[in-house]
Amino acid sequence: MVKNQIQIIKMEMIDRPFKISRDNIDPERVRELAESIREKGLLQPIILRPQNGRYEIVAGDRRFLAHRFLSMKEIRATVLDIDDQDTIVMRAIENIQRENLTHCEEGRVYALLMEMGGFTQNQIAKKTGKSVSTIQNHLKLIGYPDYVQIAADRKLVSLAVCHILMEIEDEDFRKYYFNMAVENGINEKVARLWVDDHFKSKAGTFYDDGGAPPAGGDGVEIKPVFVTCEVCHGPTEIKNVCNMMLCKECKKKVRHA
Repeated sequence: MVKNQIQIIKMEMIDRPFKISRDNIDPERVRELAESIREKGLLQPIILRPQNGRYEIVAGDRRFLAHRFLSMKEIRATVLDIDDQDTIVMRAIENIQRENLTHCEEGRVYALLMEMGGFTQNQIAKKTGKSVSTIQNHLKLIGYPDYVQIAADRKLVSLAVCHILMEIEDEDFRKYYFNMAVENGINEKVARLWVDDHFKSKAGTFYDDGGAPPAGGDGVEIKPVFVTCEVCHGPTEIKNVCNMMLCKECKKKVRHA
């Protein structure tokens, strides 16, 4: 890798990355960055590499877009003579370091490192500073149905809860429990209770020998549904909660507070 000094490069000579790992670039954030650059200047030059007589962005795509927003003709840049693999690594690390990266975007960065860079999960962990379990959990997520990915990205449920509820093979039941999870904001302990209860029901009277629910409602055992108490964060039956979603013990404490 050969590193050159900071140069002034014409904007018209620069191409954006061919494969951008971000799902989208928020125009409002680009505008905010542009206003900051207008006031303070570019604090950190973008990184480019020579490509077919032009330059390709290695890192700093949003800074480039901010300059374009300001109709600037030139930009400060560091030009590196690096290969495709090093380029992928630099882009991945830059993306991973962004605070507003969603779970799915992070998972796709790891997938890109494996697919295009040829890295193992252990190698990715060393290069990004992430644990192997974190990498595995995000890679699992991008293989889940859209409604699961959306719930995780919007932080309606935690990544751990997603993984637990995905143990339910039946799609209809899984969607039901995910809807309940989104509505009640459950934690891992409650999710585990739901899943364990589901499999106990499936193994018992709720399902017939063929694996299908029995016709009619006779003999169906009604199982308790648990949600998370917002005070002690423990599981409690939904029939015992009030509007604040408190368990019985916490309700007593609130009354005597």
